[in-house]
Amino acid sequence: MQFARKTTTFWLALAGGYVLAQLALTAWAGEHGPAVSYLFGVTTPLLALAACCRNACLSAPGVVRTGWGLFAAAMLSWSVGMALSAWQDLSGHVASDTTYFSDFAYFMYGAPLLLAISSVSDRHPSRTLQWLDAVQVLLAAYLTYTAIFSVSPFDQRSIAPIPASLLVTTYNVENLVLACCASLRLLAHRRDGAQGRFYLLLSVFLWCYAACAGAYNYLTLHALAEAGPSEILPSLPFLLLAVLAMRVQPGEGLGFVVLREHFYLAASALFVALAVHALRSATLQSRYMQSELALRAAHDKLEKLSLTDGLTGIANRRCLDQALQAEWQRAARNQQALALLIIDIDFFKSLNDTFGHPYGDACLVQIAAALNSALPRASDLVGRFGGEEFAAILPATDRAGALAVAHKMQEAIAAAAIAHAPSRGGLVTASIGLALSDGAQKPAQLLAAADQALYRAKQNGRNRIEDSA
Repeated sequence: MQFARKTTTFWLALAGGYVLAQLALTAWAGEHGPAVSYLFGVTTPLLALAACCRNACLSAPGVVRTGWGLFAAAMLSWSVGMALSAWQDLSGHVASDTTYFSDFAYFMYGAPLLLAISSVSDRHPSRTLQWLDAVQVLLAAYLTYTAIFSVSPFDQRSIAPIPASLLVTTYNVENLVLACCASLRLLAHRRDGAQGRFYLLLSVFLWCYAACAGAYNYLTLHALAEAGPSEILPSLPFLLLAVLAMRVQPGEGLGFVVLREHFYLAASALFVALAVHALRSATLQSRYMQSELALRAAHDKLEKLSLTDGLTGIANRRCLDQALQAEWQRAARNQQALALLIIDIDFFKSLNDTFGHPYGDACLVQIAAALNSALPRASDLVGRFGGEEFAAILPATDRAGALAVAHKMQEAIAAAAIAHAPSRGGLVTASIGLALSDGAQKPAQLLAAADQALYRAKQNGRNRIEDSA
């Protein structure tokens, strides 16, 4: 008895150290925290898998050995799902086939458990009946998955993503149904002997998993489970399973004296302890994520400011350079045309000298609004290129379309009726240079061609449009 207690204390201390190691390494890893979290997320069910395989090998032939084997199959399915999720998240691979295979593995983890719960209680059940039952359970699980999500992981056609809320609801319902079924089987069976203790361990695991997975799914659905203490929630049931399964002695079953002698008290205490831990972790994670969301909002605001011209409120030179590079790559890849316009306000220095710089700034704001209103599509972008110069990027636009936009811009500027010195015609006008990418030009060459066209527009009298061709 004293040796058993020492062994129990050793396994519990080892499990506690494992949890602390996961928390410490995840916090220490910083931006690599998700990789560390996934490492523990894959390792923990593999530990449970090893414990189940060990018990399957040590158990006598019969329903208990079969049960441990099915338990091991469930752990393997869950480990495969976690490994696929880790691969697609960490590598950035988001192909639908991999995504649905990981979800399918998570869902199918319940099939072996359901078979273990519903298996016959004969000491030496028929192998033929076992295989027939296994085929029926797998087919039922596959059809259920297809019916719920209207998708098959083996279908090669393009399919819409599975809604996160549907995934969470399905997994929570699956976990609760399995836990209830295991509890009913436990209540209907004698709790002494290897088979009774197997159903006891199965019930404790499934209820703990339902509680921890429910809390984690709630945090995930509300974008609160990216990092921190909540990342250990999915691992806790598997760690508990590994500890309890390693306490099972050959021919004796579960070695926890408390569980054997005080079943209801021990099972309730285990469930309540994990539930309290899950709630505590959820509370801490909620506070942590509030700060994280505030930091992210501040970062997004700074990012937006860094790409926006402070005076006019449209895109700045940095944003234009990034957009031009991206649109040039897309045009080259899709073999589409790409047009660039550079717009310069005529005699802007004279306007500043006559009316003052505050008036010049107000003129720039009005010009920016006029140019933006002339863009025909949401994919088009206009920005302040520098000083009194503006630029417009027109994806998938040929020469005729670009000329039409340029004329519309001049009309919008004329409609704004911005006063200029009488010696300069009375109203503000603009000259426009146009360049069209033929696929061979780099972004810098396209800019140079548009700038040369703008130079010719100024040389030929201003308030006109010149084409680089």
